[in-house]
Amino acid sequence: MTAQEWDLTYQFGDPVWDEPPTATLARLLTRHAPPPAEVIDVGCGLGATSRWLAEHGYQVTGCDFSSQAIELARARIPETPAVRFAIADVMRVPPQLGQFPVVLERGVLHAIPQTTDRRRFVEAMARVCLTGGLWVHVGASATTLEAERCVARGPSRMAEQTFLTLVEPYFTVLAIDYAPFGSRSATWQARHAVLRCQAPPDQPSPEPRPPRESTTAPPQSAPASSSAPAALPPSQKAASRPFPAGLSPTPTSPRSAV
Repeated sequence: MTAQEWDLTYQFGDPVWDEPPTATLARLLTRHAPPPAEVIDVGCGLGATSRWLAEHGYQVTGCDFSSQAIELARARIPETPAVRFAIADVMRVPPQLGQFPVVLERGVLHAIPQTTDRRRFVEAMARVCLTGGLWVHVGASATTLEAERCVARGPSRMAEQTFLTLVEPYFTVLAIDYAPFGSRSATWQARHAVLRCQAPPDQPSPEPRPPRESTTAPPQSAPASSSAPAALPPSQKAASRPFPAGLSPTPTSPRSAV
């Protein structure tokens, strides 16, 4: 769908998918990207997830390429230092809003049915995400390759094998869980995945983002232990924003179910 088609959807439709995170998503965020992490909420729609993130201590930028969605989000949720909204297309190169340590995408990939467009979207996620940062994905799932071809309507479902093949050039999967997408009408089974960005596609350097005014105290360093996150190498420190405590910019253990 185009931005104009989504404008009509938000203006006249009932976006049942626009609701705060489910318990499964909240648990993944708390475990892998605890506040006060800085998050871009890709395809934020009316802003329900962005509001929840801000209320739970995150620094949030909600973006959508639908101007109608952003207009409604701003009307519902006053912008503060903790949450802002922007009309932006994440497929643009370089990223319009810069790069972030955490990219949350809930229900965008599964709205893209064509494989070539899906690949372009995954590449866009790798450009928006800092190297070593996290992409938190929620999207409709299929139990088998045959099942993903049998859906007549609704979101475009993907089997795990299809999803892993799609993301592996740029991301390592740290965790996958399966649970309903939402608690209202959008109750289809969804993949909840946490992925670490390995390397972005070749691209021009992203535009620098001005520093955000923080409403929380500076993140505390993790206590020294064998499991404490390692520091970024000097070559990366100068090019990236600080990672909050608890969010390691270095590879962690292989994928696990949560």
